[in-house]
Amino acid sequence: MKRILQIVILPLLLSGIVRCQGVSKVGTSAAPFLEIGVGSRATALAGAYTAIADGPESMYWNPAGIDWFSKDAVSFNYSNWFAGEKFLYAAGVLHLGSVGSFGASVTSLSTPYMLVTTVDYPDGVGQQFDAADIALGVTYARKLMERFSFGATFKYIDRRIWEMNANAMAVDFGILYQLPWQNIKLGMSILNFGSQLQMQGVDAVVTHQLDPTITGSNSQILASLYTREWNLPLSLKVGLSYQVLKNRYNEILLAADFVHPNDNYSFSDVGAEYGFMDHVFLRVGYEQLGLVDSQVGLTWGAGLKFASLGVDYSYIKTKYLGFVDQFTVDLEF
Repeated sequence: MKRILQIVILPLLLSGIVRCQGVSKVGTSAAPFLEIGVGSRATALAGAYTAIADGPESMYWNPAGIDWFSKDAVSFNYSNWFAGEKFLYAAGVLHLGSVGSFGASVTSLSTPYMLVTTVDYPDGVGQQFDAADIALGVTYARKLMERFSFGATFKYIDRRIWEMNANAMAVDFGILYQLPWQNIKLGMSILNFGSQLQMQGVDAVVTHQLDPTITGSNSQILASLYTREWNLPLSLKVGLSYQVLKNRYNEILLAADFVHPNDNYSFSDVGAEYGFMDHVFLRVGYEQLGLVDSQVGLTWGAGLKFASLGVDYSYIKTKYLGFVDQFTVDLEF
């Protein structure tokens, strides 16, 4: 019981301490799709996954986790996001023994086509546009010792809206450590450390007249609008997980993460999982504990696993925009 309290309460205390300093920076970073959690198991646990990091989706939460499971695997994740958007995540992991483990992932968020409108033509000008975000990642992880591993993911990020786009490079770092106390793991990760995003494209090209007071001044000089550079959503995560019970029939897993982002106050995520005979799983969590203006909260989900195939579902309710759910299929080989 003492260990359980430490795992759940420590991240909450850290969140409360950091919460007391500074002001909110909500809306000061770009590419928010990088903050959408992937994997139905992880999102059902409210994102408290840094110290679990099991499966191909661990490349998103803590890249060090891909060298902790033995079988090669692929994962496919789908979600109907807000306003008709589609969110997709696909990943694969290949183990090469003592060399380490390699992974590749793709994350995509896209909108349906929409009408181009103006003040004079609110019903459309006869054209359509869409927007899409994509991140391509390559991951390497290796166990340096039986209890300790490190990993890194190198990512290319691209954002596009109609004829404008921005791109950046980023890297995720992570470590995973089995503590000397039985069944307790510690995970740490730094996510989206990289360059800035700046929108560029033909829509930034305009005509300009240098000095309209001069007779004969050329009013058709081509110029380019300067767009601001924005930081990526950088975050630091520290997590603990505790396998409370594991036998032939039942298992109980608890996890908690402390999250310190660069575009919001700090908060904590907590989750719990119950498994029956390693086939049926029930999960529940609470996201963004300690965040006053949080738009999310309770999460839950379930999963089925038979042989090398796993199917998972998660449900996340938001304060104003309804709910989103995710479906994940994992295949080991």
